[in-house]
Parts: sequence; C-alpha cells; structure tokens
Amino acid sequence: MNKPRWPGGARAVICVTVHVDGPAVEAGRGQNPLGINSRGNYALRRGVDRYLDMLARHGIKATFFCCGYDAEHWPEPFVKMHRAGHEIAAHGYQHEGFDLGEREPELLEKTHRILTDVVGEAPVGWCSPSGRKSKLTLPTLRRLGYRYDASEKDEDLPYLLDDGFAVVPNNTVSLDDFPMYFTGGALACEVERNFIQEFDAISGRDGYVHLTVHPKAGGGSGTPARAAAVDRFLAYAKAQTGVRFMTCREIADHCLADPAAWREPRQ
Repeated sequence: MNKPRWPGGARAVICVTVHVDGPAVEAGRGQNPLGINSRGNYALRRGVDRYLDMLARHGIKATFFCCGYDAEHWPEPFVKMHRAGHEIAAHGYQHEGFDLGEREPELLEKTHRILTDVVGEAPVGWCSPSGRKSKLTLPTLRRLGYRYDASEKDEDLPYLLDDGFAVVPNNTVSLDDFPMYFTGGALACEVERNFIQEFDAISGRDGYVHLTVHPKAGGGSGTPARAAAVDRFLAYAKAQTGVRFMTCREIADHCLADPAAWREPRQ
C-alpha cells in the first residue's frame, strides 16, 4: 500500500475512541456493580461528562463505543454524547467476554436496536468488546447496515475487505489505556509519554493514530489525573502541523470513497 492520502493533505489523522464500558461489564460477568465492582458506574457518573467537556474544549469529535445494556438502563449520557456531535458506535450488549455461539446475531441486533432508539440514529460501526469474532459477526453487521469494524489489530492502516466492508484497526498495546493501567500498573505520566512517543513515530510514517481511552475508574482514564494526561496529549497532538482529527465513521467513509487505494493488504 502506498503512503495514504488523508483528507485535506493531512500528514496524520487521529481518531479518538472512547470505550464507555459502564456497568455493562460487571453485568456481563454476573457481578453486582457495587463496591470493588463499581468502577463502571464511575464512567456514567463522572467519566463521560469529563470527556465531553474535554473534547468540547479541544473542538474534537470522537467515536464513543457503547454497550447496549448501558444505553438501555442509563440513556441520558448517550443522548448527551450524540447531541454533542460525537459518533455512537456499538460495543456489545454486556461487553461480552466469551464466545456467544448462535446467540451472537440476536445480541448484535439487540444492541443495534437499543442504540438506534436511544439516540435516534443507527450506528454504522462496531468494535468487539472482547476481541472475539466468529463466522456470524460480519454477515450480521452487514445485514444491519454497518460500514466498518474496529476490532482488528493486524495493520498500521485502515483497509477494505473484498466486499467493500471497512476495517479501522485499533492498537490495544500502546495506544489503549486499559492494558497500561490494568495490567502494566503504569502512572498517568508514563501513559501520556507513551501516547506522545507513539504519535511522533506514527505521524512520521503512515499517519494513522487510533487512540482508545476508557472513562471508567480502575483500568481506564476516567479519574482526574489520568484524564488530565489524555487532555495534555490531545493538546500536544493539536499543536503539531498537518494533523486532523476524524471519527472512525469518517475514516471508514474516506476509505470507502476510494476502494482501490485501501484494498485489503495481502500476506
């Protein structure tokens, strides 16, 4: 694949993806979301508003990946996201961390219906909440009218499958806060520094930066110091020349508009 042409001649594009991951995570595990299991509640009570304020200050539109269970039981935060102009995309019903088998289409349809009803607009993007996909996943998403999947970790750039479905890959190692905090035990300053180093390296090459943050407590960046680290990273990235912020939907549509330039890479 040749060096990509980003809209407006940008040398780098950044998609900010906010994985809401509210109490749906605990519900999917059969846990009572109280005490030590209440970190998802933090996302809906504090974290989401903190990110909506931050993104508004920076003038950035983000993609919010949302679980159907959260939107079904606490619709107001999701209405606020949509009213602020952010993209609402699907992220499982209860953030399922297990193989769904024959129930997968049913749950994909359920989440699709809930998100559409809550915000008044059907999602066109999906990201697996656990990284799992099956032979039923993409056919169901296509049938429901989805245009892209943001679950893959196999490329530095977006690409199109043979039938024209877009893949908007994410990096869950170095541009995702969850493993750094939850598994790595990193400090906020270390995560911020890592984000900047990744941005600098990527912007000098292919220029596709897919940042993933979680507005929850615990393994996410919802709390004040961790959110401040994301805030400083966004300020740093904005200050660089030739940088453009796009939602996942905008990136997918950019690729879909020029299929020959974004066809699936071959091994």
